[in-house]
Amino acid sequence: INSAEAGLASAPQFTAVSGMLNPNGTAIPPQQLAAAYAQLGPPALLPAQPPANLTPQQQTLYRAYRAEAQFISSDGRTVQFLAALAAGDPGGAAALAAIPTIRTTVAQVATNAGATQSGVVGRAAVAYDVSSTSDSDLTKIVPIVLVLIAILLGIVMRSLVAPLYLVASVALSFATSLGLAMLIFVYIGGQGGLNFVLPFLMFIFLMALGEDYNILVMSRIREEAHHRPLREAITTALNATGTTVTSAGLILAATFLVAGLAGNSDQIHQLGISIGIGVLLDTFLVRTLLVPSVVALLGRWNWWPSALARQQIATPAAVTTAPAE
Repeated sequence: INSAEAGLASAPQFTAVSGMLNPNGTAIPPQQLAAAYAQLGPPALLPAQPPANLTPQQQTLYRAYRAEAQFISSDGRTVQFLAALAAGDPGGAAALAAIPTIRTTVAQVATNAGATQSGVVGRAAVAYDVSSTSDSDLTKIVPIVLVLIAILLGIVMRSLVAPLYLVASVALSFATSLGLAMLIFVYIGGQGGLNFVLPFLMFIFLMALGEDYNILVMSRIREEAHHRPLREAITTALNATGTTVTSAGLILAATFLVAGLAGNSDQIHQLGISIGIGVLLDTFLVRTLLVPSVVALLGRWNWWPSALARQQIATPAAVTTAPAE
């Protein structure tokens, strides 16, 4: 025990370590701790108050041993140490990044002390595990969701071409928003990193919002393209859906931005502001400018292989009049 505590205390990842040899500020030598355990049993099973017939010195030792309950399990087979992280706030990005090194250090100390098993618990360790799982799930979920969305868009648009750039537009909106979040909070704001839940939540919100807007705008463009030239169909569709898309985007973005600015933690700030920026990008750049521009450039190939791709609607010729002589 003494060797383990000394090994942890000397590790650069910790600024302070407390354990069973000084549970409440009262030092207990290892021999005395072993004798107390043999006589009194697991400290967690002892009454909170010492017996009345003990001397003041014995009561002090009793309370010190009783405080061992936070370090020794009830079966006496597991011990733990409390450590202050040199990386700072356990919820910060620096603390999460230090967890792999901390676990390696703890495993080495445990091996040197003769322990058969070891581990790291606490806020930073839990957050790191959740972050790792979230990142792993995100890399699996994103491709699956993109493929499913592309299939659904292909069915709605009756096209194999349109879903490709519509899905790409949402991915571009997500990547741009994530990059801006990194720029604002890390490079300008000086924070240790982005919260681990931010990419996952941004993907969910921007994917749902982007595809809703895609279906709304593209369905109207396709409807108008049946009886108008494509460029005129785009203009008509944007005029018809622009108010709805813009109003919904502004309301949603304002909601997230206000929540982010008024939040009382870095996590809320990052989530609110980042998603708000992503919604604004999707509303005013991607859905209003980028997607219509791609539609205009591709022309009738937007609807391939449906019958609409073979339909040609000519632009009405300009009518000029000459003054009568």
